[in-house]
Amino acid sequence: MKLSDIMGNAGLSIYAEVALVLFLAAFVAIIWWVFRPTARTRWQQDAQLPFDDGSVPPSRSAGVTHE
Repeated sequence: MKLSDIMGNAGLSIYAEVALVLFLAAFVAIIWWVFRPTARTRWQQDAQLPFDDGSVPPSRSAGVTHE
């Protein structure tokens, strides 16, 4: 009896299918989180970070003290 025969009859293919479904669900959730309408302003603010002169916008610095 070969190892490939043992592994083929073990019924382990369900793990690959479950992993594929979980990956697809995570991928769809991340895509939804990135492209949701309420996140647009955050991404626009974050796009300007490379051009920032070091000041922190008031909306992001609420409750943060700098010494």
